[in-house]
Amino acid sequence: MTDETDDYQDDDGNDDEAEFEMYRIQGTLRELVMRDEVRRFIAKKFKVFLLTYVKPKNENGDIEYVRLINEMVSANKCSLEIDYKEFIHVHPNIAIWLADAPQPVLEVMEEVSEKVIFDLHPNYKNIHQKIYVRVTNLPVNDQIRNIRQIHLNTMIRIGGVVTRRSGVFPQLQQVKYDCNKCGAALGPFFQNYYSEVKVGSCSECQSKGPFTVNVKASFRVGPCSRNDQVS
Repeated sequence: MTDETDDYQDDDGNDDEAEFEMYRIQGTLRELVMRDEVRRFIAKKFKVFLLTYVKPKNENGDIEYVRLINEMVSANKCSLEIDYKEFIHVHPNIAIWLADAPQPVLEVMEEVSEKVIFDLHPNYKNIHQKIYVRVTNLPVNDQIRNIRQIHLNTMIRIGGVVTRRSGVFPQLQQVKYDCNKCGAALGPFFQNYYSEVKVGSCSECQSKGPFTVNVKASFRVGPCSRNDQVS
């Protein structure tokens, strides 16, 4: 069980009890954060965080992430950076879930961020259809040589020197392939940056490939990726 500290003191007794039950982990953490009621709970808390968080000693009382959203929109970007230390100060339990099961929690945070940003700037969806959440200032800095299997599917922060660098590959959300044997168009396939769709065989000629990405029919979204070798 994680810390049951109540994040909000102005909720009524029933809300306090419901929130306490939400923090009771039954099964694995990943199974917990995939439950619909937990996803709604994370979404509610994160939305309030975005719309109300004020930095300590901020004399102007500016809402930090509304300001960052406005700056992001002004710069025509699609990534919203969330300071982990600020988030864990307000919602320690959800921040722990984010670090230990980042994929499902980030999905919820990105859905909420999109709604908040498009509500504040309705026309921005014509420029970027997808908003990404980037987590910064993770407090623990792991050494590469200390990374083990236990770190798989968790959020970690590492430092090192880049010794080898590949080219930059665009990230595709909607992708179509052409079969090089018969020319059939396959797809569209939908993917995110957690997973990549692999075509096993052609539905027309049953060939195992090769397949070529149909650039004109594919939809690129979000930042680009690059495979770096770090030591």
